[in-house]
Amino acid sequence: MKLVRIHCHTDVEEKVTECRLEYHPDLLAIYQEMGIINLDKDKTMHYEDLRRLNKILRLKRNTGVNTVGAAIIVDLLDKIENLQDEIENLRKKVGD
Repeated sequence: MKLVRIHCHTDVEEKVTECRLEYHPDLLAIYQEMGIINLDKDKTMHYEDLRRLNKILRLKRNTGVNTVGAAIIVDLLDKIENLQDEIENLRKKVGD
């Protein structure tokens, strides 16, 4: 059983410049087929996909939900975060 090494380079606020993680290639293939992540031909992924994958795996490990459930939870949490940001921006505009 050979693990795939993923190198992730990003410019997102220059906080994460390179990350090296090891996942089984079959696991990555399943997640890619499900549309959870997108892998490039050289087995690299964008920071957001890596963040999403880590959240999903953490939810599965800590709560026992299945992969689809964890993906739905992560999507909903992202939407809530975006809406909270939008509300905060609107409050700032009204306060000006």
